[in-house]
Amino acid sequence: MRKYIFNTYYTFLILGGLLLNSCTELDLVQQDAASSATWYQSKDQFRQSLNEGYREVFWPLDEVYEGMDDDWQRRDVLNAVKAGNISSEYAKSNTDWSNLYKGIARVLKVVNQLENQTVLNEVEASQFMGEANFLRASFYSYLITHFGDVPFYEEELTVDESFVVERTSKETIKQKLYEYYDNAAANLPVSYNGLKYATKGAAYAMKARLALYMGDYEIAAAAAQNCMDLDEYELYPNYAELFAPTTKNSVETIFHIPRNTDLNIIRNDNVRDFLPRNHGGYAGRNPTWELLASYECTDGLPIDESPLFDPQNPFKNRDPRLLATIAPFGSLEDGDGLAPDSGSNFMDIEYNPHPEAKLVRDYENNVDVRNQDTRSIGAFAAFNGLVFKKGVTKDWKDYRTDPDLIIVRYADVLLMYAEAKIELNQIDQSVLEALNAVRDRAYANSSFVNPEITTTNQEELRYKVRNERRAELAFEGRRYMDLIRWKLAEKALTGFTYGLLNVTADANTDVAPSGPLMSDLVDKDLWFWGETPEIDEDGLPDFTGLLNAGYCRTLNVITFPERQYLFPIPEEDRLLNPNLTQNSGY
Repeated sequence: MRKYIFNTYYTFLILGGLLLNSCTELDLVQQDAASSATWYQSKDQFRQSLNEGYREVFWPLDEVYEGMDDDWQRRDVLNAVKAGNISSEYAKSNTDWSNLYKGIARVLKVVNQLENQTVLNEVEASQFMGEANFLRASFYSYLITHFGDVPFYEEELTVDESFVVERTSKETIKQKLYEYYDNAAANLPVSYNGLKYATKGAAYAMKARLALYMGDYEIAAAAAQNCMDLDEYELYPNYAELFAPTTKNSVETIFHIPRNTDLNIIRNDNVRDFLPRNHGGYAGRNPTWELLASYECTDGLPIDESPLFDPQNPFKNRDPRLLATIAPFGSLEDGDGLAPDSGSNFMDIEYNPHPEAKLVRDYENNVDVRNQDTRSIGAFAAFNGLVFKKGVTKDWKDYRTDPDLIIVRYADVLLMYAEAKIELNQIDQSVLEALNAVRDRAYANSSFVNPEITTTNQEELRYKVRNERRAELAFEGRRYMDLIRWKLAEKALTGFTYGLLNVTADANTDVAPSGPLMSDLVDKDLWFWGETPEIDEDGLPDFTGLLNAGYCRTLNVITFPERQYLFPIPEEDRLLNPNLTQNSGY
């Protein structure tokens, strides 16, 4: 089913000319909308104007395209966040700020017309207002959670006003946003027939997210509960399949921005960076060793406590979501007959970063091919041996792919509910049921049984739910803000990124590899990890032992100064408007 709002949205782009402009003045006033004197004369025109709010540029993600957190890295290149050198000219924050205020300006144009219209009946007007409130609440939510105090206004600004507007306290703004979400929940339907727009469940879910980010746990728990009580959503039965480009608008999806290759709406970053080199990609964006180490073993214990963990087979006996997120290799479970130097079938070609695996199997053509994904062949193969698997399918091989951009899904709501109740110390069976429902789905298509969470200790459950969020939501744009709101960014994003020891690269498959990776690790039967990394009380892995033992190398130094808990206010806007103060440290 491909009934998307973009069918009408793209028509409107052509007719109305609603294109993002690029200017050197404050982007707080909408300059490019259709004139209200000639527009807003029918229900369809209101509909098309609201469709503008569903553009992907108005729904920025953290880390997925940037490498801002401890879940992925781009070889040994540092994003400004992990380099610790964010400034008021940081491109991402400036772009997000600009785009979101453009989105707000567009929504306010519709709000103003709704308050003065005569063409819609009461039900239609209420629903459109609910949708407008959902959109502006979501845009402002991103702004206050990332920038703190920001300019806030409920009516369209004149150009002159935009040059003098001041910042409003985020504590004041959030109360208005809760009201917007409440209005949206009261007036939006639970579901639609045909084209899909924001729903009652989306309003509850996004309110829960905002409240969780702001530390308002009672509000977060209540909003998540309201979403759950709709009985409209359920966990998709197959975790790995959920993220495939062919899985559209699933039963788990609460709110998403659809993509469609037929309409040239595709993933807007470089998909080749995620593809293995054996599939024509660059293997440049890699899951971190920290992410690999963070998944529990199948007995529910962290790797440094579980007797099931084997550092030479780091994917063995692990949470099944690991194998769905990072392309596995080596032995995966007892009795599979595989060894540390074994690869696995990934998109019909064996993935194996082992330096002696200079040939791998092309299962589709039943031949052996030169392994471009080992550093003994290609110097730019994954520096840490890891490539992403989550959502990556053969559909990506034409370098155009259109998976839904999932903004919020039901598993996230269950985890938000559980976390809020844990923080309130209101721990009951419903908390355990929410956590275990997510884990049950993770284990459903594996040979393992979910080691259910049974503890009711607040500290233990806090650890569990945080680790659960990392495992469940990896690479979905949530980890960065989790680290920010848990005040763990300074700890998690300070130190080093790690990778494999160096090895000589020679494309000749008959030439045996040499170098420290061979002499200090492989020849000692210590591939992949020479020893088990330690996991601290916050669930953060520590590779100091491996580094000191000479089993790995650092790729670069990372640092997160305290000022970066908030993005800076863009310098260009502050030069134009002297009333815009700056966040501390910038």
